[in-house]
Amino acid sequence: MESAVDVEELRTIVAESLELEPEEVGDSDHFAEDLDMDSLMVLEISSRLQQRYGISVKDSAIGSVQNLPELRDLVDSLLAEGSVA
Repeated sequence: MESAVDVEELRTIVAESLELEPEEVGDSDHFAEDLDMDSLMVLEISSRLQQRYGISVKDSAIGSVQNLPELRDLVDSLLAEGSVA
């Protein structure tokens, strides 16, 4: 299935939330272990995803995501469910 979510756009959202450059966020980088994402950054990413895609994202859902492909899958599934904010 083709993703409706641009991975580069997600990379930018994550990078801005973590105060990194987009090229510093690799597809396989583990958010917590490699990029030092903490709970405040999870809130920031959740807020940015809500603003950009109009979806309601639980912080716990983002907290369980480990890398960019998993985040794209989460956003895709929320869009498919119609979990609008």
